[in-house]
Amino acid sequence: MKIFIFSLFLLLFSSLCFETFGKNPTDPLQNRQHEKANPNTNASTFNTSTNRKVADLKKKHSRIEKIFNDWQQAVARQNQKAAAALHQEYLREQQDFLKQWNQWEKEAQEQLKKAEKAIGKEAGKIQKDMEEVSQDTKTK
Repeated sequence: MKIFIFSLFLLLFSSLCFETFGKNPTDPLQNRQHEKANPNTNASTFNTSTNRKVADLKKKHSRIEKIFNDWQQAVARQNQKAAAALHQEYLREQQDFLKQWNQWEKEAQEQLKKAEKAIGKEAGKIQKDMEEVSQDTKTK
């Protein structure tokens, strides 16, 4: 009895040392994790680009706030000429900010559509693999 338990323990221990124990190497569902993943370099590039764009937009927004505050001070001091010039600069900066914001938002929407499309393709592959396994199971 001791020999049986020892041999069973040895068999279990040795089988746990190998990653492929109990796996079918031809089964695509079990081997999906071993497929080479194509790292999406566009995602990291997009994140860096996004961070840069966000920083640029924050700087632009801070500049707009400063111009607005200067304009308010000029109005409070009743300096009409300075107030008018600052108001025009404020309007120009605000329009430029909105253009940049809309462009950034458009690019983000395009990236989102690409990501959704990639997810849909991957879901289709998974569904196809599941159907193949289902068909293989039915034929056995």
